[in-house]
Amino acid sequence: MPFIEVKIFEERLTPETEAALLTELSGAVGRTLGPDAEASTWVVLHGAPARRWAVSGEVQGRVSS
Repeated sequence: MPFIEVKIFEERLTPETEAALLTELSGAVGRTLGPDAEASTWVVLHGAPARRWAVSGEVQGRVSS
C-alpha cells in the first residue's frame, strides 16, 4: 500500500487543487507501479499557513509592515 504525504502552503489549496493533487498523485503511482498499486494508494495533504514555513531561514508568509 503506497502512502504519500504532501506538506504544502495552506493558501495554495483550493477544492480544485486538492482534487487535482489527490487524483494526479494516485495516478502517478498507477502509471509507475500498476493499477493494483493505484487502487491501494493513500494520499494525505497537510496544509499549513505560509507564515509557519521557512526556507533557508526566510519566513515564507511574513506580512510586511
